Amino acid sequence: MSTLSVNTITSETGNTVSLASGKTLDASQGFTAPAGHVIQYVSNQTTASFTSAGGDTSFSNVIAQSITPTSTSSKIKITVCGVYYANNTATYINHRFRMVKDGVGLSDYNGAQDSGTAQYLQYRTSGVNNHIPVPVNFTWINSPNTTSSTTYTLQFMATAGTMSFYEGSYIHLEEISG
Repeated sequence: MSTLSVNTITSETGNTVSLASGKTLDASQGFTAPAGHVIQYVSNQTTASFTSAGGDTSFSNVIAQSITPTSTSSKIKITVCGVYYANNTATYINHRFRMVKDGVGLSDYNGAQDSGTAQYLQYRTSGVNNHIPVPVNFTWINSPNTTSSTTYTLQFMATAGTMSFYEGSYIHLEEISG
């Protein structure tokens, strides 16, 4: 493993920063990452199971994570990984998923649609009378256009049957320089 030690860094704007232990650089000091580079990463993991008995008419939260972008031009890459279990004896019921930002569907969410865009996804099961594990792996890219704390939440709705998310699902947020 290599270690890089630096005492002073000067930006293109002429700002000079002396780095003490624990000192970080940010955009207010005139230092920016090249476009496409990851600036920060945060994640969260569920620690408990969540089950819906079906017949839902509104969405329930599965997992959430907040991030505070350093620039209004940054993009946030949202990745959700996990497994849910479906138990259903009905035919073609919908298990719906969506990503919301600060409680509101992302920009191209249309709550009335049955099938979806990248921000509103569904998984249909057909007459399954036992628990079937279904992988959940979604990725979204969002431009929050803010430097305020922003919370992203994966939500789901089971219109019939039983749907369970077991502990251990993840949400990963990466701020990418714009």
